[in-house]
Amino acid sequence: MVIKVLCIETLFNDYPFEDRFYLTKKHGFDYVEFWSWADKDISRIKELCDVNNLKVAAFSGDQNYSLLDKSEQDNYIRFAKNSIEIAKYLNSNYLVLHSNPLDNNGNVLKTYDYIDNDNKILNIIDTLKALVPIAEDAGILLVLEPLNSIIDHLGNFLTHTEDSVKIIEAVGSPNIKILYDIYHMQIMEGNLINTIKKYVNMIGHIHIADVPGRHEPGTGEINYSNIFKCLNSINYSSTVGFELYPLYSTEKALNMIRTL
Repeated sequence: MVIKVLCIETLFNDYPFEDRFYLTKKHGFDYVEFWSWADKDISRIKELCDVNNLKVAAFSGDQNYSLLDKSEQDNYIRFAKNSIEIAKYLNSNYLVLHSNPLDNNGNVLKTYDYIDNDNKILNIIDTLKALVPIAEDAGILLVLEPLNSIIDHLGNFLTHTEDSVKIIEAVGSPNIKILYDIYHMQIMEGNLINTIKKYVNMIGHIHIADVPGRHEPGTGEINYSNIFKCLNSINYSSTVGFELYPLYSTEKALNMIRTL
């Protein structure tokens, strides 16, 4: 059975951030995720999770630095090490990694056009190889997320599942897998169910939203009923994060989420 996670960056947006922990539990969910940690009161998040008997499933482990540029490797690893310590403090299992630095709205801050694509791939692999022993020692799973570069993240480098798979295979650690974002991959490549079945052993976390609009399942073109039938048939038992913007209200979106 999949573990359902609410992304409290996009859900309950009409409430203060701290209230979203209580609301998550009130509506019957046990896991939350969020984006960056550096702009948040981490001790308060831990307190709110403890009070409401919640778990943090995942958050972003990188921010201002990139996997693409070898000259940023030391700074990238230093920030990621701090993120790993935060994950241990919050008892979170997953850290989300990206190819490019993103701002708080998901905009790509830098595209690194001066580096050719082959060297970008090699730099990603090299930096991840340096980082995974730290994650292994901490028992943290790194999940590498390809994003769509057509609508939400213009200029992002890592945009397809197979490229992510090749990188992960080259790194060769059980502590790095894919964050398979169904919304992003529907935009970039489609073929969702076949891809999930093919790479299920390499998927550590899944994000869900419909296309177009990044709203709740049932508002767009993706047949999420069949997606969840697929996940159940292949015994996917990891986390599924609902990182979506409700079309009408969070409460109505949660009603749809419960049916899956």
